Amino acid sequence: MTEKQTENLLVKAGLLEQAANSSTEGITISDINRPDQPLIFVNQGFERLTGYDRSEVIGRNCRFLQGPKTARSPVTRLREAIANGEECTVELLNYRKNGQPFWNRLSVTPISDHNGKITHYVGIQSDITLLKRTKERLEQANLTLRHFQDRILTELDQAKIAQQFLLPDSWPETNEIEFAAKMVPTDEIGGDFFDVIALDDHRYGFLVADVTGHGIPAALLTFMASVTFKNVASSDLGAGETITEVNRRLFGKMPNDAFVTMFYAIYNVVSKEFNFTQAGHPDCYFFRPSVDKIMTLSTEGTIVGPFSNEDVSFGDASIHLEEGDRIILYTDAITDVLWQVPDSSQITELGAFIRNHSDLSMQTLFEAIYSWGIEVARSSKYSDDFTMLGFEVTNKKKKSSTDLTKEKKM
Repeated sequence: MTEKQTENLLVKAGLLEQAANSSTEGITISDINRPDQPLIFVNQGFERLTGYDRSEVIGRNCRFLQGPKTARSPVTRLREAIANGEECTVELLNYRKNGQPFWNRLSVTPISDHNGKITHYVGIQSDITLLKRTKERLEQANLTLRHFQDRILTELDQAKIAQQFLLPDSWPETNEIEFAAKMVPTDEIGGDFFDVIALDDHRYGFLVADVTGHGIPAALLTFMASVTFKNVASSDLGAGETITEVNRRLFGKMPNDAFVTMFYAIYNVVSKEFNFTQAGHPDCYFFRPSVDKIMTLSTEGTIVGPFSNEDVSFGDASIHLEEGDRIILYTDAITDVLWQVPDSSQITELGAFIRNHSDLSMQTLFEAIYSWGIEVARSSKYSDDFTMLGFEVTNKKKKSSTDLTKEKKM
């Protein structure tokens, strides 16, 4: 049996029409050689989709489905495709017989006779109303999220700027100390901060602190902790007494899961006494070049904020410094990097690096440590705020007001 004979058999048996009517999609055939290109066939799917009976639409152009809100551009594309004998798919806002609008994805395909002349067009119509509404809701949700994200980013940028004002922008005036600091925030707001305070004409306070978390909550806690410290620090209190009072003021005022780690030290340039306390923070490095010795300084003390002074205490200790000695305080960004290196000890490695680069100035040393950590991590940046603060005991003449340069990401 030839292909033509098979086709004729299917037509006579009504199988083609049965197949078309079994489809859930609307199927139409229009005669483009007759005036106004009328419909000559519609299936039951079309009737269910539009609400029109076939007796109401046969002999009419399919434009009767258009209505007041049907866009012109897809109709124009459809007409141009039919005029050029091309396939085309458009999305139209059409209307059912009862006036209810629905979104119609219409695909039209030309049919040619044995001479290659296009005689008819087959249209496949699908109700995509639910899909369109879902897409619109998603687009609106995405727009809302973008607006929310833009607002959050703006607030984060403002918080970053405000956070920088917590840090000192110049060093105290003294000839007995060479100060140095380097702070590189992460992309989002972090919880690191440091401070250097002239307690009187010969005593200076050094603080490095790290508030748990990131983002705006961490920034708010940073402001709280920094202001509290500034209000407490005075020449009348030792290092341990200062952090004890800071803890008393912060206790009960921070979220349950929030805390601060601190290392606070007071240096007396006259007596050369270095008094320090550690509150859940990494040890401080002490390097004495006269004997080529490096060691860590630590005390017993827990984190600041979650516990009352009845439950915890912050002890302190003191050592005597001499000219050339170096003190280095830091947060855990660099040590976190070193912990990730197999078979390494953060204390040994960082201490060895400081000792092996003792010929560098303090500021240059901090720059070198920062670059070294980036190299070790094989990354372009640290995953946490990088903060280092320190000084060298010296009698070098200094300018009266030395500006402190802090690296900022705005």
